[in-house]
Amino acid sequence: GKKITAAMKNLGKEAVFVHGQRVTDPETMDVVARTLIDDIGNELIGYMEGIGGKAALLNGRDHGFLRAVKKGLPSHPEVDLQCVGEPVAIDSAAPLAMLEKHVVPLIAPVAKGVDGKARLYNINGDTAASLIARELKAAKLVFLSDTDGIYRDINNPASLDSTIREGEVEGMIAGKVIAGGMIPKVTACIDAINEGVRKTHIINGYQPHSLLLEIFTTAGVGTEIVR
Repeated sequence: GKKITAAMKNLGKEAVFVHGQRVTDPETMDVVARTLIDDIGNELIGYMEGIGGKAALLNGRDHGFLRAVKKGLPSHPEVDLQCVGEPVAIDSAAPLAMLEKHVVPLIAPVAKGVDGKARLYNINGDTAASLIARELKAAKLVFLSDTDGIYRDINNPASLDSTIREGEVEGMIAGKVIAGGMIPKVTACIDAINEGVRKTHIINGYQPHSLLLEIFTTAGVGTEIVR
């Protein structure tokens, strides 16, 4: 939706990076939480209700659902990423209870510190999704992206790789076949696979019916990453 797109663009304007890592100060963290939870979260609930579904929000601010530790930068210990966190735990009972009632949990990657203090942490959404999938023992983890999947040659549309084995990933990153924003997604996929999630997928969320086509057709429309 236009409101969600505008909200995400505003978040992008707030972003500050040091040595390739996002920095989030307390003032920006307030903006992040309001945007992801209040603006985007409630907008998505409206969409779900508009098609006859039921959804509810989960996050670290209102429910303590997602918990994190402060993220450091080992290669540059002098850098303070401030309110950037690494997710370490979820309250798995909360989404399971929702699913029992046929309610879809909408989870914003905003976490509360494990020390119980009021500080909130900005979490990488891919990393949070991987942790949630692992903790809930999900059969599949699917990332909706703005690209069709992973290309062996980004300039060749015919080079879309429908299946990648876990053992190929390290070499593909070293060879820059997997680069930029695709690296955290693929890393999240590998982490999920190593903790019991059977299959992970990266597909284009803008393609109509992409989720159905990826899961229920032989060739799929994106990239699956498996053991």
